[in-house]
Amino acid sequence: MFRFARDKTSSTSEQRQLMRRKSIRPHLMLTLSVLLILTTLMAGFSLFTLWQNQYLLDRITQTTLVDTQTALNLSEGVAQIAALAPYTAASARPHQIQNEKKQLQARADALSDEALSLTTATYASELSQRIQEVEGTLDKLMSNVERELFIREDLMAQQFSLDSLNEHPFGQPFITAFRQDPTRISQGWIQQVTRSLEQAHLKSPLPVQQIMPVLASLTRGNAHIKSLRAENAFLLASIRAHSDRMTEHVRDIVAAHQKEVSEQQRLAQSAINRVMLVMVLILLSLVIGVFYLYRFNDRMAKDLVSVTDEMLNLVHGDTNQTPIELSRQDEIGKLATAFLAFQKNAVEKARITQDLFNQNVLLETIFHEMQDGLSAFDGNNRLLAWNNKYASLLGLEHSQLALGMSIEEIQQQLSPRRQQAVTENGLQDDAYTRLRHKEPLLFERHFKDGRIIEYRSQPIPSGGFITLYRDLTEIRQIDLALKQSQKMETLGQLTGGIAHDFNNLLSALNGNLELLDISNALDDTSRRYLTRALSVTEKGSQLIERLLSFSRTQPLNPEPVNLMQTIDELSDLMEYSLDFNQQLSIIHYPQDIDIYVDKSGLENALMNLLLNANAAMPNGGTVTLTTRLCCLLRQQQLAVIIDIEDTGCGIHPEHISKVMEPFFSTKEKGKGSGLGLSMVYGFVEQSSGDITIESRQGKSTTISMLLPIYDAKSVRVPQYDHSTPTNMDTIDLNGVSILLVDDDSDVSQPIAQLLEEQGATVMLARSANEALTLSDTIKHDCVISDINLGDTETGIGLRNTLEGHHPSLPVVLMSGLPKAQLIEQFGYDTNWELITKPITRYALFTALNRVLSMH
Repeated sequence: MFRFARDKTSSTSEQRQLMRRKSIRPHLMLTLSVLLILTTLMAGFSLFTLWQNQYLLDRITQTTLVDTQTALNLSEGVAQIAALAPYTAASARPHQIQNEKKQLQARADALSDEALSLTTATYASELSQRIQEVEGTLDKLMSNVERELFIREDLMAQQFSLDSLNEHPFGQPFITAFRQDPTRISQGWIQQVTRSLEQAHLKSPLPVQQIMPVLASLTRGNAHIKSLRAENAFLLASIRAHSDRMTEHVRDIVAAHQKEVSEQQRLAQSAINRVMLVMVLILLSLVIGVFYLYRFNDRMAKDLVSVTDEMLNLVHGDTNQTPIELSRQDEIGKLATAFLAFQKNAVEKARITQDLFNQNVLLETIFHEMQDGLSAFDGNNRLLAWNNKYASLLGLEHSQLALGMSIEEIQQQLSPRRQQAVTENGLQDDAYTRLRHKEPLLFERHFKDGRIIEYRSQPIPSGGFITLYRDLTEIRQIDLALKQSQKMETLGQLTGGIAHDFNNLLSALNGNLELLDISNALDDTSRRYLTRALSVTEKGSQLIERLLSFSRTQPLNPEPVNLMQTIDELSDLMEYSLDFNQQLSIIHYPQDIDIYVDKSGLENALMNLLLNANAAMPNGGTVTLTTRLCCLLRQQQLAVIIDIEDTGCGIHPEHISKVMEPFFSTKEKGKGSGLGLSMVYGFVEQSSGDITIESRQGKSTTISMLLPIYDAKSVRVPQYDHSTPTNMDTIDLNGVSILLVDDDSDVSQPIAQLLEEQGATVMLARSANEALTLSDTIKHDCVISDINLGDTETGIGLRNTLEGHHPSLPVVLMSGLPKAQLIEQFGYDTNWELITKPITRYALFTALNRVLSMH
């Protein structure tokens, strides 16, 4: 028995020795050892060559190239100082001179320090000396400039001593020039003023003792400044000469360094050639070793391929194949023997795997088809699972998420997209994460693209938490749209109120100016100034009209509108809507074009498009408004195209189809209502037109409104006949008694004086109650009343009361608000006589002539 055991042990030992002799490992180790030795030799020679070349390169870099770069920097620095010196010499402010002097001095000091860092002592010494020469010349130049500024400041300090010159016609221009820059006053002008003072002194005593020293000081100061500027020109030329000599010397240094580098390159090339010969011999040895290894590995690879094919067939489901038999005693033969055991295990594993796969497909389908996002984190805040909706709701790509990712990493990816890192109750992200492990939580996150995501978090008993995510954006947008609508309504009311106050101010101003206009005490110059002031007042009135038309919200009242005239009238307000670094260009069609639209709606649409163009050009640009003819194919009618093109950032292609939708905005949250383009779209559609948008992202955007041309045959326009005299600058009001009612005396007093100039008797009242009292006690021929009398009283209420007490008494109303607002807010009847503020005497006399002639 023991003998049998010994024989078995001996047989096993012999098999192991036989396996060692036939093993693949010794052959591979021997072959790889030889290849390793040859590769090591090749690498050694390569490293030696690289080290030698690196040594040469370091020498060049540390000495030659550094000195070359330093010399070039010094030359460039001196050239910059020479270029900046003229601008510094021309500076006109003391603090600017001090700053630029410090900067030039700092540059010169830096160049001096850099010159001393040259490795060649002779180069360092010579270049440092040249820089010191430039620095000395620069100091002289700065000193002269400071002296010139001190002289100018001393002269400016004496400007108040010239105030007495204002009494003479030649004094005002001289004082104005002196206060702007006394150094620019010529000597001839000084002598002329001196002679004029002497002549004026002979006629009447004048305080020339105070003026003559100033003129003498001005003469001396200008002479001194002239000599300083001549010296400065010489110093600037000297600095440029130093810079040119510095450049020539640096060129010589660079040429010497180039010669040295060429020599080092020759030595390196020689060393490389020697190493290349040795490398060729080693490479031949490697080729022989690789060929032997290839023959050995080819046979081994064929057997491995046979075994691998059998295993792949098993992997693909073929469990009935017969294992291959190989006549090998090495590791590959043992691998083929072990294949049979794997085959039996594979059959059972395939059955179990198929069952698990079917269950996994079902669960994964349910998980990813959920309408809400879902994620699960473990007790260490590591991501365990998530569905597709989770990534899309948070704005993440699927490639940005990975199993085991920490919640901090996900929050960092969300930070650029979120509006704020603090939740509604003020907790930070880390504190909120700790709470989600302990209790159910419900909170929201706001993202910069406007999305609002609701988080419903539930802790897991085994550790961690599960969270459901729901998009609340659409619900919140509906609430926001309602608030925005209310805000726009409030803005319109505020704009109308401001315009009303401005109209009162313009009425008071225009009334006083017209009183001056009818006065005969003005000379031609004063009347020219008055005409100019009246023109400016008229422009202010037109601006207020534009502002009111922009703010009003009312049904469209189409009428024939001259397009060119409307755009020209609106051009001032359009230019005001652009920033200082933006320009407006208007290109009209060469002929007049009439369109049938609501004029205020057209103006509102143009202003909305201009405001959009302004927002699209934060860095400045040009807005071009062009009008041209076209044809509407659906209506088969001629139309006009109004193109508004900006040179701004453009619109993303995905947003072009949405920009006309209400409350859609490409601006950041809080910076746009999203109503501008939708209002334009509604106006164009109501006007039987069309609108198109073309945009090139990052370059420009063009919005085109197509509006049909007015056809008098197909459209009937109501005509109104208001027969008035051709010239109503004057009217005969002798014997006419007028009651003027306005709570603002600045408005009523000029109007009263205008009427009194025409012979009328005017009584003033500041309230409706006061006007009613006066009308009951004194007989009047006409009542003129403002509609908005403050508090609860109105001119319309006064008119209705007077109509009951004095039916034959005519009443003329005044207001600066648009008729649509007067109708809605005060109950105005369009048949009543109304004078629009600011009030002109033509409008006032025309209205009075109309109502008095009817009564």
